[in-house]
Amino acid sequence: MKEVATVLDFANAAALDRINYELIKVIENLQNPNTDEKPRKLTIEMSITPVNNRTTVNIKTTVKKTLRPTNAVHAQMAMAVIGSTYQLVESGGGYIDGQKDIFGEIHETNIVKINKSEE
Repeated sequence: MKEVATVLDFANAAALDRINYELIKVIENLQNPNTDEKPRKLTIEMSITPVNNRTTVNIKTTVKKTLRPTNAVHAQMAMAVIGSTYQLVESGGGYIDGQKDIFGEIHETNIVKINKSEE
């Protein structure tokens, strides 16, 4: 027999592997600059169930993570109905078509044309 430190070492330390796997996901979410700075959670749940007239015990370990979603992306648009189409024009940014922005990029306004539904 081999003496181990905790029951987390049972099943070839698979529970510890799951904890580390989910912890990596939490750390990646923390490092994402598109998420807020609220806490993330790593929950380790152990269910211990007696079996065989209580001579054997089944240990089930579940690891759950709660991540933060990425921040919302906002844009503004102007809408117009022209003939049989809706025209959606991105507004904002303070640039006129053909004008250079502070990075030297030529600005172009985004526009989407959508045909009106036939009723």
